[in-house]
Amino acid sequence: MHKLVVLYGHPKDPEHFRRYYVETHLPLAAKLPGLKASRFAFDVAGVGADSPYFCIFEGEFANAAAMAAAMESEIGRQVHADTENYATGGLTVLHFDTEAAGPGRPGIPATAEEAFAAGLEVRRDMFGAAGAEDQIAAATDFTGPMQDLVTRYCFGEIWQRQHIDRKTRSMITMAMLVALARPNELRTHVRGAIANGASPTEIREVLLHTMIYAGVPAAVDSFRNATEVLKEMGLE
Repeated sequence: MHKLVVLYGHPKDPEHFRRYYVETHLPLAAKLPGLKASRFAFDVAGVGADSPYFCIFEGEFANAAAMAAAMESEIGRQVHADTENYATGGLTVLHFDTEAAGPGRPGIPATAEEAFAAGLEVRRDMFGAAGAEDQIAAATDFTGPMQDLVTRYCFGEIWQRQHIDRKTRSMITMAMLVALARPNELRTHVRGAIANGASPTEIREVLLHTMIYAGVPAAVDSFRNATEVLKEMGLE
């Protein structure tokens, strides 16, 4: 697997950066040919000092040649040109090969401990510390086994599989949660979808699509909950 990392410096207008990045740039970047998965975060902290970065983006390609082809494509040129519209603090681009975890099982952790660690990282990427370490720390003897299973099997195994990227998995998950009428989980996964590169417009389309197949009442309720989350995140 070949990873692309983009580190953004602090912009002149942080609010413009956030909104433009989520609503315009990420949907464009998601069209890069050969992009297998992507994620980003605004909550970038330094160790021992303030972070010099405002935002980080990570993308995964099959290999360096696939990434190079994506960057040289028409979409790649558009993505490169679009950075001038929001990245006023400058950016640093890195790319490198990564080793697949787990012998004979590319991308799948080999042990329970590795699966738990990998799952915790996915939860942290999608939901922040409140949805990862804080929930693990708050687990009781009664809820601990559930948190362990969710972390290891749900996020450590399924969400780590390479055949569907995280953004697509977020969209599938939101659609199923609407159909199952699980508003609290939907609110959580709206945040996760944003972290995985989905735009508010794409989330809206998932909810509209689900309305037809899962029913109007369920979708109306999902719009209400998703709107509240997007407002809390400053995206609505």
